[in-house]
Amino acid sequence: MTATHTDATPVGSLRKPRSRRIGPLNINDETSDAVIETLLTRPSTAKATQVAFANTHLLYCAIKERKVQDALHPFLLLNDGVGMTLLSRLATGQGFHENLNGTDFVPRLLAAAPAGYRVFLVGSTRAVVDRAARTLSSRHPLLVVCGAEDGFSGNLDSEEFIQALAVSAPDIVLVALGNPHQEQWIGTSAARLDRGLFIGVGALFDFIAKDKPRAPLFLRRARLEWMFRLLLEPKRLWRRYTIELVVVTIAVLRQRQNRAETPSRQTKAAA
Repeated sequence: MTATHTDATPVGSLRKPRSRRIGPLNINDETSDAVIETLLTRPSTAKATQVAFANTHLLYCAIKERKVQDALHPFLLLNDGVGMTLLSRLATGQGFHENLNGTDFVPRLLAAAPAGYRVFLVGSTRAVVDRAARTLSSRHPLLVVCGAEDGFSGNLDSEEFIQALAVSAPDIVLVALGNPHQEQWIGTSAARLDRGLFIGVGALFDFIAKDKPRAPLFLRRARLEWMFRLLLEPKRLWRRYTIELVVVTIAVLRQRQNRAETPSRQTKAAA
């Protein structure tokens, strides 16, 4: 079966990227270099740009809750994980150019960002987000880490915090609140600020702060990082890799069947 590409909804003032339909989501189908270039060459007058890493859990949330699906509509969605690659092959016959998981993609984006770019961190615990901020400042001395706010302060939705965030004038806002809460918060907050690049980063701060270990490199190269994380956090993650995978696989199979039946219906209607 030939891969099907669509033009996604414009994100901020970005050009329309090539994308692939998986379930209810349009997932970007470009290389990491192309995505980074697109994000960092946005016009200075661009509206806020929203980016999410679409793994099977986020896809599951979008399938089960229409409000999540609607919230993701303005986002540039990047494929995250071997599960999405397999689902893409099931839905369209082809995988993706690369695995654009946030843990690897965001550091590359920051390394490519122009000197003086301002970065604000939102989410995780106070101790973790502060350590992550210090680590990012050390790793990227040409960037300005202009602030950090933990995800448990209760202030994230307050007008006071949004105003403080606006005053700090970040070029990039990294948001680690977990799926789908971080995407919903980005959708609301980006609209209120109307500038900057907002990225949902999941557990990135935990890895940067060394609060949680990443899988060994050989497991990452074998696309088995999910297994390592499952072994570390079985109570939290077992459902994602069992029940949720069944649900999203059934949804994609139905999508494939409907796509195959559409030409047949059209032929009968024309006869």
